[in-house]
Amino acid sequence: MKKLTIIVAIAILLSVQGFAQVKLTVDVKNIQSSEGKILVGLFNSEGTFLEKAYQKTSANAKEGHMQFEFDNVPEGTYTISVIHDKNNNGSLDKNMIGIPTEPYGISMDGKSMFGPPSYEDAVFKVGKQNLTLDISL
Repeated sequence: MKKLTIIVAIAILLSVQGFAQVKLTVDVKNIQSSEGKILVGLFNSEGTFLEKAYQKTSANAKEGHMQFEFDNVPEGTYTISVIHDKNNNGSLDKNMIGIPTEPYGISMDGKSMFGPPSYEDAVFKVGKQNLTLDISL
């Protein structure tokens, strides 16, 4: 009976290690002012990219750079968007033709000539190790 208990305990420990979750740190750089908030969204699928964040966080803006952390992030593919919401309305402001009027950044420095960057240009992988990403506004 004692051997069975030990075997079950080892099996449980091994299965838990297979679902390792890591800390993802986002270092937001080039914050030009301390007005408003910095909004950070973590997206876990192409279908929700820039629409519905898997996890999100925010803080009052501080000029220079700020760090944000997402804990217990499972292995997988993700994207991140960062918005400097200067007027605290909770979204990225745009002009009449859709060009952003507030600073923003996307993981992997995803850029686009017209419209928002594609999911493929912004995607990165989370593995078994803690990860830090730099995003410039």
